[in-house]
Amino acid sequence: IGTANLVKICKKYAVKIIFFSTNYVYKCTKGNYRETDGINPINNYGLSKMGGESSVLMYKNSLVLRIQMTEKPFAYKKAFTNVYSNYMFHEQMVDFLPKLINHYGIINVGGKPRSSYQFAKLHYKKTIKSKNKNKKIPSKQTMNLNKLKKILN
Repeated sequence: IGTANLVKICKKYAVKIIFFSTNYVYKCTKGNYRETDGINPINNYGLSKMGGESSVLMYKNSLVLRIQMTEKPFAYKKAFTNVYSNYMFHEQMVDFLPKLINHYGIINVGGKPRSSYQFAKLHYKKTIKSKNKNKKIPSKQTMNLNKLKKILN
């Protein structure tokens, strides 16, 4: 409801809205999701983002960024070897944003597809391998980043 109210105000004043969403709006069972793929969240976080996206996308002067980012340094000592995503750090999003703000629609934003463990190990050598057993954390979260790459190049 909060996002819908923001969209109403943006429309009233003809202001563009940029909504930060997540890859968790996808079903996360196959990976390599494109912006045009259907959405079907499996947890409350994804559902809440889907609601926000729905409000934003009803307004033409909008941009939805489906982002997979995490804090730096990586906040956990353990990382999953069986969860694949497009992790990147917040600071990378700061670099991307100026190149994205003049676009409209939906753009997947993230880093190279890999396991949580592979990402964490790059930045913290003592990362311990772990297996995800929680069904609310989907294992195949990767997004297709071709549209992002085209914009950034």
